[in-house]
Amino acid sequence: MFVLVAALLLFVQLPIPPTYAGRTIENAGHTPLFLVGTLFVLAILRHDFRLEGLRLYALAAVLCTAAGIASEAIQEPFRRDASWEDVLADSVGVLLALALHAFFDRRTAFRGATRAAALLIVGGCVTAYLAPVVTMVRAYVHRNAQFPVIADFRASIDSAWFVGYGTRRAMQDGVLDVEFEDAPFPGVSFHEPVPDWRPYKTLLIEVENPDEVPLNLGLRVHDIGHGRTFADRFNRTFKLAPGERRTLEVTLDDVQHAPRNRLMNMTQISDVTLFRGRNSGSHHLRLYSIRLQ
Repeated sequence: MFVLVAALLLFVQLPIPPTYAGRTIENAGHTPLFLVGTLFVLAILRHDFRLEGLRLYALAAVLCTAAGIASEAIQEPFRRDASWEDVLADSVGVLLALALHAFFDRRTAFRGATRAAALLIVGGCVTAYLAPVVTMVRAYVHRNAQFPVIADFRASIDSAWFVGYGTRRAMQDGVLDVEFEDAPFPGVSFHEPVPDWRPYKTLLIEVENPDEVPLNLGLRVHDIGHGRTFADRFNRTFKLAPGERRTLEVTLDDVQHAPRNRLMNMTQISDVTLFRGRNSGSHHLRLYSIRLQ
């Protein structure tokens, strides 16, 4: 049964939404899966192969850690999201199972110090397992509490919502400093703002071009159902003079009517992206806030 469940999780695409919560929940499944799997392996090695003591634990650790690495390698041909982060989560499950088993193991002569160490390992593994979930909850609470401010970079948890591509970024003192690399349309996306923008009229983005050459700054706004084509989203370019700081203003009516063959769904806005236009000159952007009004 365990092997069947593990195979389904490996090869079947689960109906998990592509959100921060969805990714966190999906990743959270690795640790308990390998916890149960390692306990299963320990039972087989002890019952069927008569292994005891350190040999039992060492072999179970090697087999289950190798299984975690192999499970990620197998996913590559199927275009699943394989990562070393998942391997780490698998390893936490393996270590947690070994420590729990050692703490309750009465057949192996583990003494007080060893059992105390096992209990400490259990605590560390549980903390490592819960930390991403706690961070995710904090991020959603912070996001909802500051809306209609989408980001103002005053709290480090703001970084949970932005993803850069072709950029180097640093956030401090209420400013996101973005350095554009030599890549096609480098930029930064702000995912999952509170999606219902209907009560508001204007999108305001406070930016600065700190360089001595102009910056052609592109802006995209998507909803959840957009077709990932230029004509199916909001697109606009702004030119910032050298050293210029200003607040970009976009009416949400323009955003709603931007897709060519439909209206933008203003109850399901999914992300806001800022990027450098091709051959724009400036390699830097300072971003102070994104908010609705």
